[in-house]
Amino acid sequence: MAKLKRTQIAGANYHYTKYPLSHFIRSMRENDIHKIEFYAAAPHLYVFDYEPEEVKDIRRQLREAEIDVICFTAEQCFYPISIAMDDSRVRERSIRYYERALEQAAVLESPRMQMISGAGLNGSDPAEDWKRSADAIHQIVKKAESLGITIVLEADYTCTVKSTADIRRMIDEIGSKNFSGMIDTNGLYYVKDGFEESVELLGEDLRHFHFIDIRGDDGCLIPGDGDLPMDRYLDYLAAKGYEGYLTPELWGGKYCDDPDAATKKCLEYCFRYTE
Repeated sequence: MAKLKRTQIAGANYHYTKYPLSHFIRSMRENDIHKIEFYAAAPHLYVFDYEPEEVKDIRRQLREAEIDVICFTAEQCFYPISIAMDDSRVRERSIRYYERALEQAAVLESPRMQMISGAGLNGSDPAEDWKRSADAIHQIVKKAESLGITIVLEADYTCTVKSTADIRRMIDEIGSKNFSGMIDTNGLYYVKDGFEESVELLGEDLRHFHFIDIRGDDGCLIPGDGDLPMDRYLDYLAAKGYEGYLTPELWGGKYCDDPDAATKKCLEYCFRYTE
């Protein structure tokens, strides 16, 4: 039976937000992880707090630890960021935020940047929300093309792009080789999208994964601690020849006090099903 490679499991600093970046880097080295998804949020890196030139020190730290950034993901849920908003100030700030994030991703030599589509306010016209989101994505993708970075779009049930079918529609509408999709296993659960069907629908445009478990409303769990058949997902991806990365996105506060233990448990689970 085909298996994914251990090197396809990427580390991430989502649950290290109570510790300095140096602690996270040391943990990755101790766990022999050399590929990471970089969560750009305080205290490690908030996009609007750093000029791209200042990010070079983070690049230096990662290089010294022989760690590569495989995806740059700026915080975009709690911060006031929405490219679908009909308030022009919020929307323009959001576009600038993603463009700045792309510049920082380029400094960290990340080939990908993750983003979501944003949402309008309750009661707004969904068709107009979609138009604003698509127009903004067009602008942001132009910047990505100039920097040689591929944007991976994540669906979120609170956003304009809610499902895998919505990702597929937006990819086809944007029509750029620098714009593709990704799957978040919690996201599939919330909108009741099938795993295998989603993988098939995105096809070659499936470039990244947030690989996390969920039980009821308790999400972003360590794989194996929830109700999703994570082992079956890994086997299916291997059988389909998936060559991208999977990030255990342990987002939220539940693992922040002891992120090292959470990382170790996560890796132990994933490595059982990889080469």
